[in-house]
Amino acid sequence: MRTISALEVRAKFGQVLDEAAAGERFIVERGGSAIAAIVPLADLDALDPEKIRARRLAALDRIVRLRQLDPGPRPSTEEIVDWIRTDRESH
Repeated sequence: MRTISALEVRAKFGQVLDEAAAGERFIVERGGSAIAAIVPLADLDALDPEKIRARRLAALDRIVRLRQLDPGPRPSTEEIVDWIRTDRESH
């Protein structure tokens, strides 16, 4: 992630957009304080609060389903982590 000034963004907007489209991420500063970010469009899905919530709920649902597949004694934290890793690898 690169830090650039607001003045630099104004002067090189087209170049900044091209670099962002290629995957570069920028923190924009004004007066030494970070005020904004310019990120590739694909990153917005990862930052959208509703999509984050949906991903978390889906993960919890998968954990419940995995638990139903193995209804034995209460699993340890390590077992739960293994279930999650196995599930991630299968998706």
